[in-house]
Amino acid sequence: MANIYAVDYKKRFITKPAKLTNVASQGGRMRVLYDTFTTSSTGSGDKLYMGRLPADCKVWEVAVGFSADLTNSTTVDVGWEAVLSSGSSDLDGWHDGVAASGAISYWKMGGASTGTGNKGISLTPTSLADECSVVVTFNAAPADSKVVSIYVVYSID
Repeated sequence: MANIYAVDYKKRFITKPAKLTNVASQGGRMRVLYDTFTTSSTGSGDKLYMGRLPADCKVWEVAVGFSADLTNSTTVDVGWEAVLSSGSSDLDGWHDGVAASGAISYWKMGGASTGTGNKGISLTPTSLADECSVVVTFNAAPADSKVVSIYVVYSID
C-alpha cells in the first residue's frame, strides 16, 4: 500500500522546503456577494449588473432566484463581464437560459446547475483572473414588480 498526495498537500507538507499554497484554494476565507433587483420596464436583452468580483478570485457557488414567475416565457443567463475590455467575459458562464417560471432558485456549485441550462457537473471553481461584474441577462421582457436575487460564494486572500 502506497501513500499518495494531492497537489497542494504535497507542496505544503511533503516537499522540502515546503511551499505555500494559494489561499483561495486552501486556508482562505469564503466571501459572499448577495443582491436583489425588482423588475420595472425591463426589456429583452437587458443586462442587470448585480455585483463586482475582485481579480484572481475563485467562484465556488452561484445561485439566482425569482420571487415569482417573470412571465412571457422569460429565461435568464447568469455570468460575468470583465470591467476592462481586455479581460475575459462569459455572460452565460454559470447559468444558460434558466426558466424564470415561478418562485424558484437555481443553484450551481462550480459548474452544475440544478435546472435547465446545466453547464455540467464539476466541483472545480471558476477562476476569474480579471475584476468582473456579475451579470444577469434577460432573454425576454419580464413582468414588472418581480424580485430577482443573486448569491455568489467566492474566495480570495
